[in-house]
Amino acid sequence: MPILFTMHPTTITQAALPGELFMPLTAIFCFGGIFLPEQVAGVTDVLNSKRTQLVSIYMIRFAWYTVLLSMINLLLIIGYQLPNFAGVLYFDFVTKVLFVGSLTVFSYAASRSLAAAYLIPTVYFALCIGYPHLGPLNLFILMRQQPWTDNWWQLGVAVPLLVGGFGLVTIRAVRS
Repeated sequence: MPILFTMHPTTITQAALPGELFMPLTAIFCFGGIFLPEQVAGVTDVLNSKRTQLVSIYMIRFAWYTVLLSMINLLLIIGYQLPNFAGVLYFDFVTKVLFVGSLTVFSYAASRSLAAAYLIPTVYFALCIGYPHLGPLNLFILMRQQPWTDNWWQLGVAVPLLVGGFGLVTIRAVRS
C-alpha cells in the first residue's frame, strides 16, 4: 500500500515552514480565545463570585493551549524523522507559540478588547511576512536562514509580555 502523505524535508528551512507559518496563526486563534467566554458580563460576575479568580482561569487556559500546541509541534517534528534538527525545531516552534501567545495576552490586557487581542498579533504576523528586517524578533528565523539562537530574543520578550499582561489583568480584576 503506497503512503499518501510523507514529510521528509531535506533542509531545516523546509522543516521550519509549518511551525513558523501555521503555528503562530493557530496560536493567535487559540490564545485569543482565552478571554472569549468572559465577554458576557454575567459570566464574569459568576466567575468573580467563585473562589478561583479569573486571572487563575486565564493562566490555566494559557498553560493548556501552550501544552496543546507544543504537543502538536512535537508530533509534527516526529513525523519529519529528522533527529539532527529535532531539538532546534522544537525550541523554535515552542518559542513562536509563547511569543505570539504573550503578545496576544498583553494586547488584550492593555486594551481590554478582544478585537485587539486578535488584531495586534495578526498585524505583527503580516509584518513579519512583508518586512524581513525585524532582526531576531522576526517570526520566520529558520525560514529566512537566520541563526536559531535568535529565538532567545523572542523568549526574552515573551516573558515580560506575559508577566505584564497577566499583571495588568490582575490589577484590573482587583479594581473591579
